[in-house]
Amino acid sequence: MQMMKQTAGYQNVVLEPVDPAGVAIMRIMRPHTRNAINRATIEELEVRIGELEARSDVRCLIVAAETETTFIAGGDLKDFAELTTPEQGRAMGAQMQQVLHRLSVLPFPSIAAIGGNAYGGGCEVALACDLRVLAADAHLVFSQVRLGLTTGWGGGPRLVQMVGPAVAMRILLTGESVSANEAWRLGLAAAVVPREQVAETASELAHRIAALPHESVAALKQLIHRSVHLSLEDALVLENHLFGQRWGSAEHQAAVARFLTRKGLHES
Repeated sequence: MQMMKQTAGYQNVVLEPVDPAGVAIMRIMRPHTRNAINRATIEELEVRIGELEARSDVRCLIVAAETETTFIAGGDLKDFAELTTPEQGRAMGAQMQQVLHRLSVLPFPSIAAIGGNAYGGGCEVALACDLRVLAADAHLVFSQVRLGLTTGWGGGPRLVQMVGPAVAMRILLTGESVSANEAWRLGLAAAVVPREQVAETASELAHRIAALPHESVAALKQLIHRSVHLSLEDALVLENHLFGQRWGSAEHQAAVARFLTRKGLHES
């Protein structure tokens, strides 16, 4: 948090009021750059995610952007041109890696509402979210190699985990544009809808999740994330641990009581 001095006013990242269902929207607001992320935006994301971490009323987060044609156009190359040494590049990359890691491990799901193309680092932001809703004409453009770069914000390892090394190799080494339909086929998209329906679909999905027992949702998210890195044996141990926690929880007991009441099986 050592670079907060540029974020006064929080003009680049807006965290909208949490609605009564517990759905929050975090919006990138740099339409004049097609929402390209500069250093000030990274700092504001850091602040906003810290605010989300401190809240107990959020059940699901939507990450959106303030243009119709572009989700996030990667990094702001004009701003980043001032970072001229490998050390400066690594420092910026490490900061954004950590920001997106914190986004990915929030104790509630996140949904990227992708109404237009995502380029480079914009794809990395999208992959840091748990679910992605894509416009039917949107593309995920992994353009880093065309700029003489690798992924730098965590998107490379996440892509490998999501689609496997062979598919990730093809996408990243060619700078390939992944269509919404291919994203669906590869499991990168939770939904593909007409552009004008992206916000509504993301909201509907967020509210469906928010209506479910939130501690169980958080436990399932933890299980899924950690299982990627564990052996099957260790993942089974984790699953059993979380299952036992939930079995004794008030959420489970209340759900069972509702079920038995509906079925007329409650003891008198």
